[in-house]
Amino acid sequence: MDKERRIVEPLDWRYSAAIVGLVKYFEYLEDEVLEEPDWNLESDRLEFDPTDITEENYLGFVEREYPEDMHHVQAENILKAGNTDESSIKIVNEKLTANTVLKKLFKGIKYDGSNAEMIQKVIDENRQEIVRETFRNKNNLYRNYCNTNQLFEDGKDCCRLLGYYVDMPKKGKAMGYNFEMANFVGQDDPIFDFIPFAFHGEREFFFANDNLELKHLISATNQFKKCIDEQKEKAENENRSVDARQVFFNLIIETPDFIENDIEVIVKNVDNTHFETLYLRQESLKIFQNLKSEDGKKYKCFCRKIKVTDNYWVDIFRKVTDAVINLVLLDDLIEWLLKNDKNSKDDNYKYIVKQLIGLNIAIKGDKDLEQRTKVAYACAKAVVQKKDKVADNKLDSYRQKLTSALSLGDYDRFNNLLLNLANYADETFDFAYDLFEDFEKNKELAYTFVNALRRVNK
Repeated sequence: MDKERRIVEPLDWRYSAAIVGLVKYFEYLEDEVLEEPDWNLESDRLEFDPTDITEENYLGFVEREYPEDMHHVQAENILKAGNTDESSIKIVNEKLTANTVLKKLFKGIKYDGSNAEMIQKVIDENRQEIVRETFRNKNNLYRNYCNTNQLFEDGKDCCRLLGYYVDMPKKGKAMGYNFEMANFVGQDDPIFDFIPFAFHGEREFFFANDNLELKHLISATNQFKKCIDEQKEKAENENRSVDARQVFFNLIIETPDFIENDIEVIVKNVDNTHFETLYLRQESLKIFQNLKSEDGKKYKCFCRKIKVTDNYWVDIFRKVTDAVINLVLLDDLIEWLLKNDKNSKDDNYKYIVKQLIGLNIAIKGDKDLEQRTKVAYACAKAVVQKKDKVADNKLDSYRQKLTSALSLGDYDRFNNLLLNLANYADETFDFAYDLFEDFEKNKELAYTFVNALRRVNK
């Protein structure tokens, strides 16, 4: 009689993510545990033998996948290297008291450079407990995705994932239609314990559910993991942090075949108790991929945060990606930058605003508007060059007043100021007719003019 097999299909993102984790698990079994685990990945489903999934093998898989999060592994590496200097002894002792389970096991035991075998013996005898409790309770591991009490549990009445889980004894009745528990439909599955392995990042974790073809889903996930690992190593050497959002969207921009279809991207931030979903459509993907340039400057200028106060920073990259994903104009950010650009001689701000204007035009899909911004730019430069007629203080005054009118949405005042400046500088502003006709539709002309209306002291 054939043994019973389990078939999992990517019915929603949870099952897609579970499939990614399961595939990594079975690959681990092939490498280190079983010569031929019983599993098979098709284009639309995963088949496997459930008996190949055991707690012991799962924990071994966890230990291999997250060595940087396993304090005992880092301590072991020092012990195996035979390092007995003062710095190494201090690091080992710090690692052996880094969390609750290690504090319990090593209570009264300290590494002194001569008792490596005893330390190693305690780790070996309690390895599964150490890995299980570390994985279960660390904020960026299982705790970030699931209810910690449901690790290794069979399917319950409600899903173990955060944001899906319900305290059934207290709130279960309220979840059913007409307050009848019999009407509540929950969905939990033990394979959801494999979901954490599909997410990669640093504080903010991403999973691209490109599940039209499962092998491509696996490949894309591995590709993102490779980029994250490379950036983590680079950041560690440079003593800085990794912005996972930048890594994810830079991969979309730089690698056209990373994501090719409309997909959903699931995001889990360690500070949130729920998952977020970003819907990436073809229109948004096209805009992202058009940001690529030979020198990389076109989109990398967005990879920054601007300090407003000690406790508040404007994350340019997040605002840009959110706007492109949702196809929402960046008017607020452009106006904020124009208004808060206190150092008018800083060409970096000028370049960022210029690229944001380009994004606005791309979101609108108005190619003709892009050409007309060149006219607005030329008009501003014509005024800037007239140093004998328009002094620096007069130029700055007009720029501030025009920016103020934009931020207040006072388009009549902007148009009047534009006419006054044209008379004062004795210039013709051909682009202004478009603003007189429909200011909102052609607002990028106004942004371009104001952004270029500055003298840069070389």
